[in-house]
Amino acid sequence: MELQYNWKTKFFSKRFEIYQHEILKGDLYKENWSRKVNGELNIRKVTFETKGLFKPETTIIDLQGELPIGSIKYTNWKAKATIFYQDKEYRWQFDNFLRSKWSISDQNGAIIRYHSKAFTGMIVSYTRDEILILAGFFIRNFLKQRSAEVAAAT
Repeated sequence: MELQYNWKTKFFSKRFEIYQHEILKGDLYKENWSRKVNGELNIRKVTFETKGLFKPETTIIDLQGELPIGSIKYTNWKAKATIFYQDKEYRWQFDNFLRSKWSISDQNGAIIRYHSKAFTGMIVSYTRDEILILAGFFIRNFLKQRSAEVAAAT
């Protein structure tokens, strides 16, 4: 079954709102001066906590039990990542040169696709797993932020 979500944000905002049929279903929010990003979708709440500067790794923490439930490892080129969650591996990657499309795949192919336009975008998911949907959205925003930091430093 296909699920569709839309997301939007504002210029310089640290919050991305996720909607389904014009109804707010969740968000992704970065705390100030923190390595933590909080996410919620359909009442499922998680925190993405990233550690490491040159070889960052993100821990996915379920806020209901406050326990780690997965992790995300990034490639050196910052264009791909692997999500380790529920004893499975999922591949995350950009699907076009402009980095406006990206997806999460398992061994059978793409299960979640994302598309962005400036401050809005769409998520099409073939899974109901809110954690995976949020993880794919988090990774894109994390890599985009890292790219901006590198560009600003040079």
